[in-house]
Amino acid sequence: MTNSIKIWSPALELNETDTELILKAELPGVELKELQVHAEVETISIAGVHQKEQQPKAREIIPSQLHYGPLQCHVPLPVPINVEQVRAELVDGVLTITMPKLEQASSTKAMASTANK
Repeated sequence: MTNSIKIWSPALELNETDTELILKAELPGVELKELQVHAEVETISIAGVHQKEQQPKAREIIPSQLHYGPLQCHVPLPVPINVEQVRAELVDGVLTITMPKLEQASSTKAMASTANK
């Protein structure tokens, strides 16, 4: 029997306001130092590791249903974001990533000015 490492994905919730997208990921037991958040204009990625604490004399009575080991997820975003202003915080096992939307006025204005030429 091989001991393969399984990559797991956290439960997610993505919400939208007029000015930003807010992604929440459930990561109980994962420390902030074990996480990497990578933002691109149309995608957000989360990677990290949930370390299992070693208990030398503990016997497992009920098989663990917790997720341990590497975690990874990639979320395509419904609108472009400003990657330079993305904020992330981890509170009580919930990672909240706040992503301001790119302002569309500048690109719309540029398109309108080139259309008049």
